[in-house]
Amino acid sequence: EYKSYLRMNRLYDTVEPTVIDEELLRTCIEDQGPQGEAGRIAKREGTDFTEVRKIRLDFKNILKIDNLWFFNNLVKLNLDNNIIEKIENLGSLIHLEWLDLSFNNIEKIEGLDKLTKLRDLTLYNNHITTLENMESLNNLHVLSIGNNNIDSFENVWNERVFLE
Repeated sequence: EYKSYLRMNRLYDTVEPTVIDEELLRTCIEDQGPQGEAGRIAKREGTDFTEVRKIRLDFKNILKIDNLWFFNNLVKLNLDNNIIEKIENLGSLIHLEWLDLSFNNIEKIEGLDKLTKLRDLTLYNNHITTLENMESLNNLHVLSIGNNNIDSFENVWNERVFLE
């Protein structure tokens, strides 16, 4: 655990953190979208962010979650393998069903209360110490929380999410 923490901090010290901006989003969508002639047509016509259903923003050295409010219909979001410290600015992604925040620097579960359709949440390999703030995640079926700093799973049974 400590080695991965040091590795992440070293990465943070040597590489300028990336900001989620329109340029990054367009580049990722084009790279992950149709290829060949269909890709050229899509690029020429431009991308309507509201139509995007999934996007991968993994391995981008992102420090802060931001500028995703355009993606009203997003169902799947990969933000794994970055340097994100806080779960925030996801409230407009009300259709999100799958969220991967593994391999980041997150210390607290928060900012998920509006993501009521979330079915799969991956928080593997962060710095989380307590399972909390998941009461609204009634549709959650998969929670990957391994390799964190959780002292006790005692309060897990108090969370409505795990009762089924």
